[in-house]
Amino acid sequence: MKLEPLVTVILPTHNHAPFIAHAIESVLMQQTSYPFDILLHDDASTDGTADICRQYAAKYPEKITLIAQTVNQYTIDRRIQSHILIPRVKAKYTAILDGDDFWVDPLKLQRQLDYLESHPDCTLCIGAANLVDVKDRVIGRVAPYTESRIVDPADMIRGGGGFTATNTILMPTQLLKDLPKFADYIEAEDIPFQLLGALKGYAWYDAETLIAYRLTVPGSWSTRQYASSMETRIKTSRDIIALNEGYDAFSGGKYHDAFTEAIQYQEFLILCYRHKLREAMKPPYRVFYDRLSTNRKIRLRCEKYFPRLTARVVAAIRSYRSKKI
Repeated sequence: MKLEPLVTVILPTHNHAPFIAHAIESVLMQQTSYPFDILLHDDASTDGTADICRQYAAKYPEKITLIAQTVNQYTIDRRIQSHILIPRVKAKYTAILDGDDFWVDPLKLQRQLDYLESHPDCTLCIGAANLVDVKDRVIGRVAPYTESRIVDPADMIRGGGGFTATNTILMPTQLLKDLPKFADYIEAEDIPFQLLGALKGYAWYDAETLIAYRLTVPGSWSTRQYASSMETRIKTSRDIIALNEGYDAFSGGKYHDAFTEAIQYQEFLILCYRHKLREAMKPPYRVFYDRLSTNRKIRLRCEKYFPRLTARVVAAIRSYRSKKI
C-alpha cells in the first residue's frame, strides 16, 4: 500500500537548464523516514529546462508530478506558488525550492519535520544558507543568528525578504492555503510566507547550512528586480509597504514599531529610486543611508548626476557576468 506523502516540495522553474537537474537531485537525495513528493512546475521554458523536467518526471513517476506550461504564467500575472502550486498540495507540510538553487544537507527535510511534529505550535522552519555564484562557488552567507533558536518576529519584519532564504522553508500547507488576501498579490512571494509563519505561531531557525542560493542568475526575481525600471522598483516597494501594513493589522499591532521601521525602509528606497538623496538623508531615513556601503552611496550619486553613463556601465557589467555562465 502506497503511503501518502507527508511533505510536498514545490519546485518552480523557468529557463534554468544549467541548474534544474542539480535542484531536483538535491531533493531526491533527502534521507527521510517518511514519504515525500515533488510538485515540479516549468513555466514555458525556452532553453531546454522543460525537457530535463520531463526526463526526471518519467524516471521518477511515483515521486515527481510535472506541470509543464505552454504559456508563461508570470507574464499573465499569475503567482506560481500561491495560485498554481500550493492549491494542488495535499501533504501536511510544504517545502519550497526554486529551480536555480539547491539543498546541501541530505537531512534538511527530516530535521525540520522532526521539529514541526514535536512542536505543534511551530508554524515555520527556516535555516542558514550559502550564497553561491553560477559556478557553485560560495560568495556569502544568509545566517541571521549564530545558533539555532526561536525567531524574534521583529527581526524577521525588519529583515524583510533578506532575513532568510526562502528555499529553507518548511511549514504547514494549510497555513499557506490560508494566506491573507492582502498578501496574495505581491510578486515576491517569500515575504508573505515568512511573515505569516512567524506571526501565526512561531518560527524555528536551524543554524546548520541547509541550502545554496544562487545569485546573478539571468531571469531570476532578484536579477529582474535589480535590472528593472525605476517605476517597477517603486511599485515593488509600495507593494511591500502595503503588505507590512496588512500584517501590522493582522498581528494586532504587537510588532508595530518593527513594521513602521520596515515601511520607512521601503520609503527610503523609493526616495533613492527617485534620486531624492537630500530627503533620503534626513530623519527618519538617515539611519538607512548610514548603513549603506561606500560603493552604494557612490552609485546613488552617480545615478543622480550621471544617469546615462551609470546605466551604460551597469549594463556592461551585467553583460559581462551573463557571458561567464
